[in-house]
Amino acid sequence: MASIAGQLDPLTIKISALPQAQEIENGWQEFTVDIGSAIVTVQVRPRIWRNLVEGSQRYSNWMAIIIGKMGKLTDTGFILEQPGIQIFESKTPES
Repeated sequence: MASIAGQLDPLTIKISALPQAQEIENGWQEFTVDIGSAIVTVQVRPRIWRNLVEGSQRYSNWMAIIIGKMGKLTDTGFILEQPGIQIFESKTPES
């Protein structure tokens, strides 16, 4: 069977709890998100991590959107490449 060319759109992950992160180098933070079918490893710059922490403290109900590309496979999932995070106040509590 011949395959055809396709394109994988950026992945979107939603979170409503601040993940536990560890510093990996030069202030970069690494954390994981369990999306059910895989464990996604996310590495972010210090400024992005600081914005996430500050946003989680600013809003009593919040949601963050993490967008990136599927990267290298790991034993339990994959690494998210080029992650970007936006945080929003949530009108209703997320479950």
